[in-house]
Amino acid sequence: MKRTMILLLSMLMLLLAACGKENEQQALLPGSPVEAAFTLEPKELVAGDTVTFSVTVTQDGQPVDDAKEVKFEWWKDGQEKHETIPASLQGDGVYTAQQTISEPGSYFVYYHVTARDFHNMQKTPFTVNSKAGETPGVTPSAPQADAGQAHDHGAAGHANGETVDYHFSPADNIQVASPAALTVHLMKDNKALDKATVKFEFWLGNDEKHSFVDATETAAGQYEGNVQFPTAGDYTVKVHVEKGDIHDHKDFSLSIK
Repeated sequence: MKRTMILLLSMLMLLLAACGKENEQQALLPGSPVEAAFTLEPKELVAGDTVTFSVTVTQDGQPVDDAKEVKFEWWKDGQEKHETIPASLQGDGVYTAQQTISEPGSYFVYYHVTARDFHNMQKTPFTVNSKAGETPGVTPSAPQADAGQAHDHGAAGHANGETVDYHFSPADNIQVASPAALTVHLMKDNKALDKATVKFEFWLGNDEKHSFVDATETAAGQYEGNVQFPTAGDYTVKVHVEKGDIHDHKDFSLSIK
């Protein structure tokens, strides 16, 4: 009887150990992708209207209410300067932001969702019509915004679906002479530009000495590299992208305190 009890206890311990190992392995597996669905209201926009940008964020069909960052980036077709506005959580995975647009014309908006180690971005075109009885005039050289922050994201060349779109995301609170992560998300034709060769080139002010760091693709269209900035100051970071016939680059400004 005693031998039987010892045998049963041994089998139970082995079973528990196996279950614990399986749970540990499952915990190490990457989570399911975070999904995002974008809408804007009203569908028919007139100059002077306030548009509501909205994105619903889910994972495995469940709402994601703990996104690290959600924002909308918008600009007028053909213009380099973009405006970025943060989104606020409304509940059930829905994040929204509002923007009044004064000028008629063709526009684009990107949503940027950073949540649970995933980054989602998608570009959507929309049109702002002239008010009834008004003749469209000459458009300004930059978006007319009642709120928002200028942002240096954008396409190399003209802002359209035929170019490479960049979203440059340096780490927060970069310290001098300490390893820091630089991340760039690349899109082409509104799809993640994967399997590209990407490098970060950086230099201080007008220095002739430039440094290069190879980037590694950590997710589809997402590339990361670790750099060290030797001194404080205003740097230029040039992102180089090569894939097939694509040979592209774009400059970004980065201030190191």
